[in-house]
Amino acid sequence: MDCYAAAPEGSVKPRYQAIFATLREEIVTGQCPLGTNLPTEHALSERFAASRHTVREALRQLQSEGLIERRQGAGSRVIATQSAPRFSNTIGSLGELMQYASSTFLEVLATERILVGAPEAARLGCEPDTVWTRVALLRRETRDTPPVCFTHLFLPAPFDGVADTIGAVPRAVYRLIEDRYDVTLHQVHQIVEATLADPDVASRLGVEPGSPILTVTRRYEAEEHGLMEVTINHHPAATFRHEMTLTNVGGRDGTRPAATPSDPAKAPKARA
Repeated sequence: MDCYAAAPEGSVKPRYQAIFATLREEIVTGQCPLGTNLPTEHALSERFAASRHTVREALRQLQSEGLIERRQGAGSRVIATQSAPRFSNTIGSLGELMQYASSTFLEVLATERILVGAPEAARLGCEPDTVWTRVALLRRETRDTPPVCFTHLFLPAPFDGVADTIGAVPRAVYRLIEDRYDVTLHQVHQIVEATLADPDVASRLGVEPGSPILTVTRRYEAEEHGLMEVTINHHPAATFRHEMTLTNVGGRDGTRPAATPSDPAKAPKARA
């Protein structure tokens, strides 16, 4: 069974968002009942006077919210009438990273000292055969909600004295290190990748082994002391969204503008 309804009128949203909002409303209100198929991409393109690409993006958002499933040759089928709960993590600065740490509930599962082998050293960005403290953590929005993140947090020996305070106070770990050891965070290098949950991670997040997850590795580096903390964060793909905003600090091609003679601090130095 397929469901059809009239196109929206006078929307000021981007086309794909307007189409998404209309279809979502029809699903939630029962105009497109559970188990029915949405019209084909071609039919939706004609209905909304939009390109196939625009319609496809609207359908992708419906799928991301867990409302439909899309199969090659089988179309888009309604599988839920309410969006799956999703934790949105928007981090564009160190301040927002601190807010994320202080506004969520953190549970410490285990703390242990380990000798880092070659494979893990490559992941951490450190020398192999060095001693680090590893802390296993679960992060939730509130104490009673499902986990939004399972983390392995690594501390090098010079800074592992803060391990006992993790989770005891609602502060980012790098701030604990800064305060205790009088060092200053210089930069955070972040790697975001799609991975599959191994049995350990799957059991912590409450998903099936082999399920797609989002893995975010962050390396925290001090100005003069190198690595001060590394975290490997695993998020369930179905209930987590990571957002970031990129700011163009240069010209139209994204490069920084060249220094001018009127700006001595930025002007290139002459070679001797």
